[in-house]
Amino acid sequence: MKEKQKDNVVKFFYDLVKIIFAVTVIGPIAQPEQFSILKFIIGLVVSAMLFIFAYRLDKKEIKEIK
Repeated sequence: MKEKQKDNVVKFFYDLVKIIFAVTVIGPIAQPEQFSILKFIIGLVVSAMLFIFAYRLDKKEIKEIK
């Protein structure tokens, strides 16, 4: 992939992390009557995995530039 494509993919994953985190973690906290510990944990894990993936892609891109 070209540098611009990698940058766009990284931004996409960071945005995806924000959306998933907001919907599955922050949303239920705002409405406690709909809180599900399973959804909370799954949302947290998926958000963390996608963040780590995006971070590694970004880190790899930085190493290639140097």
